[in-house]
Formats: sequence, C-alpha cells, structure tokens
Amino acid sequence: MISMKKRIYGLLAPLCLLAGMTACEDALDTTSEGYVFDKDHSLSAANDSLYSAMGILSRLQTLGEKYVTYGELRGDLVSVPATAPLAYQRINAFETLDAEDAAGMKRDFYSVINNCNIALARMDTTVTEHGSQVLMPEYAAIRTMRDWTLLQLGLAYGEASFADGPILDVEAAESNYGSIALDELVRKLIADLEPLAARNTPNYGNIDGFSSKLFFIKPALLLGDLYLYNGNYREAAAMYYKVIKDEGYVVSVDNANHWTTSVRNESIDGHSQTYTSEAVSIIPYASDAKKYHPDMVNLTYNRTPAFTPATWFVNEMSASQHYHIDRLGITNISGYLEGDLRGAMTDRDGVTTPSAYGDIKTGTDGSECLITKFMFNGTLYSSVTNPNNPLMENGAILCRSIALYRIPHIYLRYAEAVNRAGKPSLAFAVLKYGLRSEVLDDETKVAPEELAAQEAWTNFSDPTFDRNYGTAMRGRGLGIAVEQTDYVLPETDDKDELIEWVEDRILDEMASETGFEGNRFFDLLRISRHRAAHPQYMVKKIARRFDNPAAIESKLSDISALWIK
Repeated sequence: MISMKKRIYGLLAPLCLLAGMTACEDALDTTSEGYVFDKDHSLSAANDSLYSAMGILSRLQTLGEKYVTYGELRGDLVSVPATAPLAYQRINAFETLDAEDAAGMKRDFYSVINNCNIALARMDTTVTEHGSQVLMPEYAAIRTMRDWTLLQLGLAYGEASFADGPILDVEAAESNYGSIALDELVRKLIADLEPLAARNTPNYGNIDGFSSKLFFIKPALLLGDLYLYNGNYREAAAMYYKVIKDEGYVVSVDNANHWTTSVRNESIDGHSQTYTSEAVSIIPYASDAKKYHPDMVNLTYNRTPAFTPATWFVNEMSASQHYHIDRLGITNISGYLEGDLRGAMTDRDGVTTPSAYGDIKTGTDGSECLITKFMFNGTLYSSVTNPNNPLMENGAILCRSIALYRIPHIYLRYAEAVNRAGKPSLAFAVLKYGLRSEVLDDETKVAPEELAAQEAWTNFSDPTFDRNYGTAMRGRGLGIAVEQTDYVLPETDDKDELIEWVEDRILDEMASETGFEGNRFFDLLRISRHRAAHPQYMVKKIARRFDNPAAIESKLSDISALWIK
C-alpha cells in the first residue's frame, strides 16, 4: 500500500501550473489536471479531499503575482516606470486596460473559484472516523480559499459574482449570479465564513521544503479582515486574537533592530528575511526551476524594473529617526540617528546604508532604489540563465512563495481593530512596546480603563507573550521603548482625535513593516472607510506619488475610479 507520505509528495506535480491560459474554456476547464476526481465522483475519503485541496492550490498559483501587483500598483508605495508592461502602467495610473488584458485577468480568479465550488459541491462532510468529521479541515480550507479569491476579485474590480456553484466561463458567472458591489460582497462572505470560524485547516507535514500548514488561510484570519473592513471592530479583534493565541504568534525581539558595541552590527540584519520566516499563509511554488514561478524578482530587482519604491516613501524612511540602544541598555551609545532601519539609515560614523527593502543600482534613468524583498527571499538556481536581468550574474533567483499573511500583519490589523474599538493606548502598545504582561500592567503604557472590561481578546498574560515586542522596534531600534519625546501618545481629551492619530501611526507602520507585499491598497481602502473623509483620505495618500497630485485627487474623487477597468 502506498504510504500517505508518498501520496503527499506525489501532489507536487499539480502545484506546478503553466504560466498562461489562452481561452475561457481552458481557464475554467473542469477536467483539467487541477482535478483528481471524475465528473460524478463524490469526495468521501480523506485522500480524495487531500488531492482536491492540493489541486486547487495549483490554480491559486496564478494569482500570486496578481495579488502583489494589483495590491501595490494602486497604492501609495510604488511607482511604475516606462520600462514596465503597459498593463501595469495603466493600472498604476488608474487608466482603462485593453479588453484582452482585462478579460484575461478575471479568468484566473474565476478559475480558482470554479475549482473550489466543484470540490465543495462533491465533498461529503458527514463522513466520520473515530468521532471526527475527517473532511472538515479540507472543506474549511477550500471554502476559505474560495472566499479569499472572491475578496481579491472585489478589491480589484469593485464587484464580483458571488458564485457558489460550478461555472463555465466569466460571462456565465456574471450572467447567472450577477455582480454585487464590494461592500455587499464582504457582508455575504462574513455570513459564509462565520460557521467555520473555529475550524482548523489541514496539515500534511512538510512538502517540497514547506510546512503544508502555510498553504491554507485559517477561516478566523480571513473573517477578521472581513469584520475589520465592515466596521465590526470588536469581532475583528476577537478573530485576530484567536489566531494569535491558538498559534502562539509573537513579534520576536530577534528581528528587532538593535545596536551592539560595534558600529552598527545587526542594525538591519535579519529583517529582510522576515517576508518568509514570519509567513503564516503562503502561495507555494515548486523547487523545480522548470516549473511555473511568479516573476516578482525580475519585476522588482532589475535594471529595467516594473515597479520601484515611490520617491516620497524612500525619502520619508530616510528622514525618519531611530533611537538606538543596545540589547543590554548600555546608555553611553544611545541617541538619535537618521533613518528607519527598514529603509535607508545613517550609522554613528555618518555612513548611509541602503535599506532592508531596497538597494541602490544603476537603472536606465540613473541610480534608483530597488525593492529587494523578493530577491532576498528567492532561491538561486545556478543552472538557469536569466539574460533579461543583468543583475542576476550567477544564475536566476526564483520566487518560491508569495506571502499572504505574516505575523506583523496580524498584530497590526489587531491594533487597527482594538484602536477603533476604543482602545488607542492598547493599539499603540502593539507598535511601541509589544503586548505582554509587564506592558499591560503598566498604567503609563496602557490606560487601565481600556482593560477594565477584561475582554478575552485583550488578555496577553500567557508566558508565551513574554517574548512579544513592538513592531516599530524593527525600524526605530529597541530604544524606542524608552524614547519619550517623539513617538508618544499625544495628550488630548478628544478620544476621536487620539484614535485617528494612532491609526495614522498604524498605517505608517504597515508601510514600513509589510510594504510591497500586496496588501497596501486593501490597507488604504479599509482604513479610509473608518474615516468621515472617505475616500479622500486614501486618495490624498495615493496622489503623493504623482507629479500632479491635485489632478489625481480630482480623478479619484469618485471611488469607482479606483477599480481596475
């Protein structure tokens, strides 16, 4: 009998999908290799559901590059030069795509949705072994994959067809199910996922160098995002807390920037690797260099890049100050230096170092800062040549995963939720100190009245959280915890004003800590919806990357202009 381990390794082939699809019939073909069951076959055994879940992941691979580019090109952190593909330039400038590009983009989303719907329709969740519904982990994973894909479709186009049955093509989906606007879509997705909030997703052990736990999004995590967008702040905080508590996630001090007695040893070391080391959900790609991989390295780390860090962001990170002190608190080397350590920084000898997210290379238009997040975390294949990228001298660096969620994402969105739930000092503590007993017990750091109700989702007394530190320490140094002149809560009796001040700091921290990863447009849109000035709040931020911000603000004053067309 073939062992389960051998069966799992045999699933690697479906995880390698061809890069392109040429027709609606192919993209939504229900007999494609993404399926491992016959037309009339019911999924009633653990192996069946395992194969279907992994087959759907092969479809999901086509969305990795789209997730990053669609989420960043319409945000405020990147600029798109004339060297980029025309479709990327148009998306970045909020211009209309040609019909072929627009149709092709939607097909990949609906292909994933279709695969999920067929699997869900054929899965018998009543099958029980040893008192357990053995197919529920796969069922929860597939339904969450479907709903995540629907959300991405809505975030890209402003609307989507809530298709919960098999579909033949994009036109049929939109004709049979109709399209609903993003806000209504989010409410439907909440109702769809709430029954699964407590469900876990599968764990098949290690596959091709990855923990298979990372292949799936926990229902509670996606539900947290949906609640947060919808303004259900307490419910969102509870969902994020559930994931944090269940998994024991902490913002580790190991990745917090610090100084030693040397000039700048370890001041930025390690942070560049957190894109993969702190991932909690990914889209994986095969170790075989011949299989399909997203082109994120070439798009970002190239002499002719498709997108680069926006000038305002590079300048802002360079102009920020970090308050440095070593891990032992030696005060004779403490003080202020220029630069957020996740961006360009200046050390005590006056030497400016390229950022953890960028590297200075000579491009077609002179020196520019390039995004290195994907290059640092890629895999080098010396046997593969890359003639279209002169920066790849020793082979090709291929992206083996796209991170959908990382630990800092969860904590920063938790902070966003508790802030809007009326706990701004607790939210700010996520950034400056980290949530652990000694912080929550300190009335100078967290206001006692914010903890008086003793909600379960504010309890960080478990010893696991003793290792929890502030996200901002990664860019402003460990000394930020004792800094009392700049990065401090303002004194005000206007709580709404304080909440918005903290929210601005959270959004800034999201840029510094999770920038270029694909979630920036969603972050801007979601936080803007918390404000009375929506959508002007996000539009002003987007406009600062343009030479003519006033014209862009006018163009985007109607929120419909933000969607891909």
